[in-house]
Amino acid sequence: MKVGFIATPLRADQAFAQRSEYLFQQSGGNTGNFAFVQAISGHIGDAFDLLPWHVHPDQVRGRYDALVIACANQIGAHTDLGALADNLDRMGVPIVAIGLGAQAGAMAGDVTISAGTRRWLEVIAAHAATAAPNFGMRGDYSWRQMEVLGLGQRAAVMGCPSNLLNCDPALPAVLGANFARSALDRVAVPAGHHLWAQLGPLERQLADIVDTTRGLYVAQSELDMIRLARGEFDRIDPDTLAALHRYIRPGLSAEQFRIWCRRHGTCFKDATSWLEAMRVFDFVVGPRFHGVMLALQAGTPGGVIAHDSRTLELCQTLCVPVRPWHELDEGITVESLRALFPFDAAAYARRRVALARVYVGLLQAAGISPAPALAALVGNGI
Repeated sequence: MKVGFIATPLRADQAFAQRSEYLFQQSGGNTGNFAFVQAISGHIGDAFDLLPWHVHPDQVRGRYDALVIACANQIGAHTDLGALADNLDRMGVPIVAIGLGAQAGAMAGDVTISAGTRRWLEVIAAHAATAAPNFGMRGDYSWRQMEVLGLGQRAAVMGCPSNLLNCDPALPAVLGANFARSALDRVAVPAGHHLWAQLGPLERQLADIVDTTRGLYVAQSELDMIRLARGEFDRIDPDTLAALHRYIRPGLSAEQFRIWCRRHGTCFKDATSWLEAMRVFDFVVGPRFHGVMLALQAGTPGGVIAHDSRTLELCQTLCVPVRPWHELDEGITVESLRALFPFDAAAYARRRVALARVYVGLLQAAGISPAPALAALVGNGI
């Protein structure tokens, strides 16, 4: 079977020789996408081609037996995917959408979507290979939004494929042992950005932790955060640079802030180098889901500070340690990390296998054989 995989690129090759705009664009606006895309590419076997989101139908029709789409938080008022819907409809091949989520400030109500996005969802549903679901949803809230749209039967909750970058059945036990370690000598922080004003006090406390533990401050998005982490200070608007300075390390002078960023800031061009880098840390904490997930997949403890519905939903679905930002009024320190982010290895292991089983079912319904490691994890069970 030949699969077409619609996604952002796996990596930003030659990023070291390029400005940050290149890395930002290659990652689809967030380097955390590298984790998502690498995970799926490792789950669907070798016979696939990576295709751009706006691939022409003539480049798909007759060439592929199925399409896999690496989705994100497309269910929400912020998207209009009508043009993409028309393209997909003309391709005429079975489709499976992986990791689809709803975007909302909170999970108390339903989201609204544009007519174009609704059509995009309906086209994908209509191109299921069988009567089985062909949408893998991030969590129950996202699934309920599909139910409201009349598409609940086409969807199933599978969490995020990045939770299966490492399919080793022993991973939960390794994490459990590492969460119990007494010393937290080095901590990495997947950083937010200055537009999340409500997180400002926490972001400064996280920067304190990076400072005191000789840690890393990992930029994922926005573009100016990536520039900051890569030392491109002169390419940041001066007012924006000043706002970042106030948001992260207001107690430093302008020159000291630049030195701090060069000392602690970093940004990764792919998931593999990111995973490798996380192995040497004792804990990873911050408001970026994939920044923490990559640490967990490397066996390093971590916790997510949830700032919206999609982040909280993913963590709750996967049994990943999480705290809503507004529950951290007393602040966050190195000493408080373990108590703030407890980890239940047994619950995580059970949920991981259960969600992996749903994921495998989605792939198999489209005629796609899951990679051996993923199939073995489901076969072993718990």
